Amino acid sequence: MPEISRKIFISAGESSGDIHGAHLMRCLLEKDSNITFYGLGRENMLKAGLHGLHDMTHKSLMWLHALTELSTFMKMKKDCIHFLSRERPCAVILIDYCGFNFHIARAAKKLGIPVIYYISPQLWAHGPWRVRKMKKLVDKLLVIYPFEKPFYDNAGIPVTYVGHPLFDEIHKEGVDEGLVTELKKQLGETIVSFLPGSRRQEIVRLLPLFLQSAVQIHQKIPSAQFLISCSDEQHLDLIRTITKDYYAPYKIVVGNVHEVIEASGLCIAGAGTITLQIAYYLKPMIIAYKISPFAYFIAKPFLITPFIGLVNKLAGKMVVPERLMCRGNHAWLVNQAIQLLNNPQKRQACIHELSLLMNEIAKPGASEHAADEILKLIAQA
Repeated sequence: MPEISRKIFISAGESSGDIHGAHLMRCLLEKDSNITFYGLGRENMLKAGLHGLHDMTHKSLMWLHALTELSTFMKMKKDCIHFLSRERPCAVILIDYCGFNFHIARAAKKLGIPVIYYISPQLWAHGPWRVRKMKKLVDKLLVIYPFEKPFYDNAGIPVTYVGHPLFDEIHKEGVDEGLVTELKKQLGETIVSFLPGSRRQEIVRLLPLFLQSAVQIHQKIPSAQFLISCSDEQHLDLIRTITKDYYAPYKIVVGNVHEVIEASGLCIAGAGTITLQIAYYLKPMIIAYKISPFAYFIAKPFLITPFIGLVNKLAGKMVVPERLMCRGNHAWLVNQAIQLLNNPQKRQACIHELSLLMNEIAKPGASEHAADEILKLIAQA
């Protein structure tokens, strides 16, 4: 008699969560081919076999987007809760974005469905008051940073550190060395790359600051050439529009983020997961994050971590220069860039610290470890 297919509901709101979710789905299917996935995801999760309840390709579960399209947000929430009530999946897996996913967790909890949170929201940096809510709604937390485990242990939430799936993806994808060689041939050896992020609002806030810095860096170091990373082709027109106002030798590269990093002598980036990718390739970097003065005033009391950059947070010290700005401080950015480009001792010290950190955390196997924990919880349930 054939086994009845086991249904799992999985929800990821952004492109990074979609990538991590797809890897997790494939690992689960390798261990149990009898699983069927339903929920919310994008292209990668759909390719991995997700039966999507909504097309998430051009949607976001971030709260600001939800406010601008409230009716769509409410429809998604209603349809997901209706699915849980009707189909009673054996587990709910939530990936980041607690603003939306907490609604799903609450509904699943009422129905007695086990809730697993994979890639926890960064409550350790902001929003610590949400930990109590997490404890009420979540049966198991699978965290990707080692410092998160004691944080949630102290809150009394069942938690397992599984590692970062980013390193699974880097090991799998590798680097196109031919493209790296071509970029160096075109731009020379003094390449500074700008990685402003994958979201429109990050690009709008950070790229003008980076380009202002590029003009002055090039004046001080004429051999410096610049790469602008466009991680998503839908932002290419926006990047082209912003760059028109600045006169510095730059080249825009769509996709190929690993190759952009590997070709660079210095990377200037926002404060997200991209810093771990840069650290993996042992590239000196500067981290800058810019918010409005109003947002800075509101957020400042709730920032409970001394670092905004993941690399520094993981190291527990200032390994690379970082600054949270409410106004564009390109003079600071230029000064830090000149030091890292011209001072061999400072460069080498930075590379050494990144090497120590990566030796500790840059290990593949996170997705498989997470899949084992999920199947264990389902079996117990």
